[in-house]
Amino acid sequence: MKTILVTGGAGFIGSHLCERLAKEGHRVISLDNYFTGSKENHVEGVEYREGHTKDIAKHVPEDPDIIYHLGEYSRVRHSLAEPSVTFDLNLLGTLGVLEYWREKRCKLVYAGSSTKFTYRDEDGVEGKNLAPYTWSKSAMSELIVQYARWFELPYAVVYFYNVYGPRERGDQYGTLIEILHQNWLNGVTHRIAGSGGQKRAFTHVFDTVNGIVLVGEHGAGDEYGICAKETYSLLDAARMFGGHLEYSSPTKSTRSSEAVDTSKIKALGWKQEHTLDGYINQLKMKEMDIHNKKMLKNEGIPRAKKRILIFSLVYYPNFHGGAEPAIKEITDRIPPDDIEFHMVTCLWNSKIPRVERYGNILVHRIGFGLPDPEFKDYGRKFKLKINKYLFQILGALKGLQLNRKYKYDAIWSMMAHSAGIPAVIFKLSSPGTPYVLTLQEGDPIEHIQRVMKPAWPLFKRAFTSASIVQSISNYLSGWARQMGYKGEIVLVKNGANPNDLKEVFSQKDIDAMKKDLGKKEGEIYLVNTSRLVKQKGFDTVIESLQYLPPHIKFVAVGDGEDEGKLKDLARKLGLKERVIFTGRVDRSVVTLYRKASDIFVAPSRSEGLGNAFVSALASRLPLITSGVGGIADYAVDGKTAWIVHPENPRAIAEKVKEILANPEKAKGISDRARKMVEEEYDWDNIAKDMRKKVFAKVIG
Repeated sequence: MKTILVTGGAGFIGSHLCERLAKEGHRVISLDNYFTGSKENHVEGVEYREGHTKDIAKHVPEDPDIIYHLGEYSRVRHSLAEPSVTFDLNLLGTLGVLEYWREKRCKLVYAGSSTKFTYRDEDGVEGKNLAPYTWSKSAMSELIVQYARWFELPYAVVYFYNVYGPRERGDQYGTLIEILHQNWLNGVTHRIAGSGGQKRAFTHVFDTVNGIVLVGEHGAGDEYGICAKETYSLLDAARMFGGHLEYSSPTKSTRSSEAVDTSKIKALGWKQEHTLDGYINQLKMKEMDIHNKKMLKNEGIPRAKKRILIFSLVYYPNFHGGAEPAIKEITDRIPPDDIEFHMVTCLWNSKIPRVERYGNILVHRIGFGLPDPEFKDYGRKFKLKINKYLFQILGALKGLQLNRKYKYDAIWSMMAHSAGIPAVIFKLSSPGTPYVLTLQEGDPIEHIQRVMKPAWPLFKRAFTSASIVQSISNYLSGWARQMGYKGEIVLVKNGANPNDLKEVFSQKDIDAMKKDLGKKEGEIYLVNTSRLVKQKGFDTVIESLQYLPPHIKFVAVGDGEDEGKLKDLARKLGLKERVIFTGRVDRSVVTLYRKASDIFVAPSRSEGLGNAFVSALASRLPLITSGVGGIADYAVDGKTAWIVHPENPRAIAEKVKEILANPEKAKGISDRARKMVEEEYDWDNIAKDMRKKVFAKVIG
């Protein structure tokens, strides 16, 4: 039996190490200041002492055989906000441990930071220089090697790689997997920094502890990496749980890491026994088992007052337009004990689950998928393209199957031309179920009706059999009447992006985006954040640059089927350097592109409403638009916007010059438009209207 001291023994990894050592019969002493440790992590057979490691000699007068030093500050991002706390624990605290080690002359096993072996994607900064945490850990690793040499002391340095497992924290100091787990449990959006492609060699805590103990018993020297062989991106990890994804700008702590050579730890007999996907599946199975047992015992899981089934051809995290955010913004604001929403939609991406909870929606996916398809694949790859046709029948059959289990109080179709027919077929088998039709269409009505001709009787019935129609513009309300609907039409508009309306980004964030875009002093950026399709008029904006000075550029934010054609057009006109194509951008950060720009230009050829345009007004951007379709509900020339013909690039150029020449007038119009958006296009009010004016009329 040995006397073993574990600093940080009440923490996530430390508690498992203490438990393992105590079970092996050793006398185990834990020293923890409980900054991130918890008394809930105490295990049987361990002596717990509370205190700072700089006072280690006072708290642990015994003569340990081994010191496992895990008790340091260990969060990269937070150390940028807490450098003094970081240095107190990682410099002063560890110096106390080193002096104690020199006096006791026992073996020291130090938990170094594997971050020092990584780099930051954006600018190639070495991991050790990312933040106060990484710098201090790297410095202490080197100092331990020198102490051992100076004073002839036994030591070993181990490195952990994104450890996960039981007892993880899910709060601000938590580790990624448990944060994702808690998000999944509570229906909270996963916030991903940067692209989400950053790799991690996620390693189970049991495998990590096995490695620590082996190094304690047999290891000597530096660079014992305890690391899983497979790596997963942040997106991979989030998708294993499922749920809504949002992206934020990369931070100073955003980094990539790959699996390392583990031959040194394997030489001691270590082997990996756990995988991340297996662990996450266990968590999900466990939660399902708990849920089912409670259901059987009827313990505190009341049925929602009402259930509504949504039909939507596309939903998160797949590519989407304006309709899908509307579903999410509305359902997220209606408590699940009032209305529980379910959805039938297409799979599209084979990497995401077929069934998962997204906020207040239980999503059921049908059809085919490909791994991480691009937007252009939706209309070109047969395996995906066929989804649109199969959904019309299979969507209805899936809905009826679910109805036998869940007994829905109503169905809700998002857009007539993509989800109206499944609702009609559902109604034929369940005529007593109320049916809500939402009109969100942005394509020209003539085009929609031409495409739907082969199924015209069913398509027309998608309107006439609705219990109530909700439209987002007067333009679409008129279409419902043209299609023969004679019931009540409720006008409930879409809202602006909350990030535009609520000013969530700082000037520092906006300046960083300008830098990323390469915007120079004195340059003017026109912007459009819609899908790159002919309907949106990107080509007309590019052509307008011919009539504007070279310091005026255009930022085309997003992707779409016309991206290649638009790039060719810019090259053909000699404007390649003046048109910036960003590629796909998540809705959570698209606001930054608007905030970094000067004028929103959107000469759409057709539009049901134009969510991105309303969001631009929320960001106080001058709006140049065509005023067609639903745009006319909010864009009035000279009052809230500047109106042009959708095919007139010269007119766009003249409006840009007018705005730049009259900044005070432009500010007055933009301020008036912002006030209108605050009053009429706020999702909080829209969700209340949907509950009161639409859902209440069909389900009470």
